[in-house]
Amino acid sequence: MMANITLDDKERQLIVKEAVEIIRQEYDLPPKHQNQLEQWAGIQEFTNALPVKKDKEWVRMFILPLPAFKPWVINLNAGQGRPTRVNLTKALPWIMAHQADIDWNQSLPR
Repeated sequence: MMANITLDDKERQLIVKEAVEIIRQEYDLPPKHQNQLEQWAGIQEFTNALPVKKDKEWVRMFILPLPAFKPWVINLNAGQGRPTRVNLTKALPWIMAHQADIDWNQSLPR
């Protein structure tokens, strides 16, 4: 036989708050107050932030298709009318950490 447990509003809120925190940590979710839109930018803005001056087509061809960038790039090959967006908060630290590993002298195919 199950016992009836009654919780007041304060106890319910505490349980919900703890459950949300456990889920947030388990799935590596950002806190609710972070503004996701400020973390994303178009290719040109991303290109301007790179440590080496490169054309956006060069970045589109040699940087954004890298496997590490897959979760950080939206609409890479979506076609006309759908702008490509890059997560700056994830992509720029990766670029800085791997700057020596990138062949910045690669030429665009003609």
